[in-house]
Amino acid sequence: MNKTEFIKELSKQTGYDEEKCTLINNVIENHFIFGKRNKDKIIQDLQVNSNLSEDNAENVYDIAIKIITSEIKNKLKHPFKNQD
Repeated sequence: MNKTEFIKELSKQTGYDEEKCTLINNVIENHFIFGKRNKDKIIQDLQVNSNLSEDNAENVYDIAIKIITSEIKNKLKHPFKNQD
């Protein structure tokens, strides 16, 4: 999954427009997404940079984790599928 596909999927699952999802993606790319301390920092940055409430920022974080982990699992199950 490339950056554009991730932003579109994030937009689809959150209901935010692609512009806001681009801002969210930028915050996520600036941090290692897995880890407790990083989760707190990402949520804080999402609140500041994307004007999200704490609950919405946590929800967006959870959705992003779900998208990324499902993509990782898919690549592990089908390592040669969709190699563009």
